[in-house]
Amino acid sequence: MTELNYVYGIEQFGDVDQIVARQIVEKALEEQGVRIEVLASSVNPIDIKTRMGLGFVAAQKPVNDFMGLGYDVYGRIKALGSQVKNFAVGQYVIGMVGFAHHPGCYAQQVDAHVSEIIPLAQKENSAIAGLCLSGLTAYQALQCVPVSLEIPIYINAPTGGVGHLAVQLAKLEGRKVIALSSRPNHELLAKLDVEVMDYDSFFDTPRTGQLLDLVGGDRAIELLDNLTAGSEVVTVPTISKEQVCEHAKRKQINAQGMVVEANCDDLNKLYRAVRSGKLTVHMDKQFALPEVADAHRYMEKGVHSGKVIILA
Repeated sequence: MTELNYVYGIEQFGDVDQIVARQIVEKALEEQGVRIEVLASSVNPIDIKTRMGLGFVAAQKPVNDFMGLGYDVYGRIKALGSQVKNFAVGQYVIGMVGFAHHPGCYAQQVDAHVSEIIPLAQKENSAIAGLCLSGLTAYQALQCVPVSLEIPIYINAPTGGVGHLAVQLAKLEGRKVIALSSRPNHELLAKLDVEVMDYDSFFDTPRTGQLLDLVGGDRAIELLDNLTAGSEVVTVPTISKEQVCEHAKRKQINAQGMVVEANCDDLNKLYRAVRSGKLTVHMDKQFALPEVADAHRYMEKGVHSGKVIILA
């Protein structure tokens, strides 16, 4: 029997009006494939940049071809490939699927490779979809700089999807965390129980420490200019990575970029932290699958905190 699947994505780059739904005929499931009924996904900045034609994923999209959007999936297994051994039909799973060049989780169902997903202990709240790409990015970015109990790690955009998870994870590691924010009185920062500094205060005096840069661009350059030689920086936005790292080099600051990778061991660590109550995915707002354009529009206003969830 032919299986049809509605996927939301783009054919042309541009604003939210370019988001369209396409009915896709599902291919035969691969040997190591897992077909998942999508219960929820989430919006990540890379989805918006790709839609706009920015970044390395957009660069490889063939002209006029349809490309689905979205990498996060929380769902229930519908079918298993012939060589899949450790999963069962009906099981709940999460994962970062298709990263980077095969997005498509804004959908009714998605096929994942077994190496991209982990099983869940039970049915979870839809916010768990927001743990995948954002949580993996936060966790792997923090691994790029050694844990120090003496010098602070500054994290900008701390109320964002990656940022609010990075703050929690850094605190769990025993780091001295300072959240750099343009909205220092935001209620999410109060819930995170973290030291907060606004940008004006940061620029009051030269700073020594580590910086987890989740903003990039001109803001990252400004922050680098106030860091002393020998400080360490991890910059996440790929679009400005080279610019930021080159500027850091001139300032004798150790800087590196990073690109998130699917890693089941890392995702399991994150999920265990959620299950134990040590890590919380903050859900700002949720939208139904046909409202993907509204979800992108809301994200682009820059007023959200935590994760914006898509309910399939």
